[in-house]
Amino acid sequence: MNRKSFLKGLIVTGAALPCCFSAAEAKSETKTGKCEGGTCMADAGAVRQFLSDFLSAEDATLDKDTLRKLMRERGRACCRNLEFRQKMLENSHGSVDKLVELMGEKVGVENCRREGNTVTLIYPVSQCVCGWNPQRPMNPNDPYCDCSAANNQLLFETVHGKPVSVKVAESQRRNGAHCKFIIQLS
Repeated sequence: MNRKSFLKGLIVTGAALPCCFSAAEAKSETKTGKCEGGTCMADAGAVRQFLSDFLSAEDATLDKDTLRKLMRERGRACCRNLEFRQKMLENSHGSVDKLVELMGEKVGVENCRREGNTVTLIYPVSQCVCGWNPQRPMNPNDPYCDCSAANNQLLFETVHGKPVSVKVAESQRRNGAHCKFIIQLS
């Protein structure tokens, strides 16, 4: 096995660890985006820290498609593991408008707006909101932002009941002022 294959296997395994739960729960979460049975709410901090450290050390050796895929999987896992995200799913009662309202309570009403099928979400802070983001130089193509995009994608898809697309319009990691996501409902 060459180094690249080994690293891919290691990183995919590391990404899956926060999501260790039964096959029935996995099937249910794929459908609902919700943490069923509570086992997926286990503390995954050590795994997140491992991934951040690993990415900081190995970013240059991994191909970008694999890295982006890993970050998207990590974002979906975080959505399922973060208690406040699970509460938003529950409290939105299947209404995207209610979800936008709940997000607005977190980021400010002016920073989460819906116009037709487009939701604009801005995190109005001057640094990355993820506590596990790797400390490294900014990069206009930083794949780390795909994690947050996928986290928001699963949240909105679950409530909307249909696929949505999420574009990272701006982020601090990509030399922007704030993290700004454009969420397109189908």
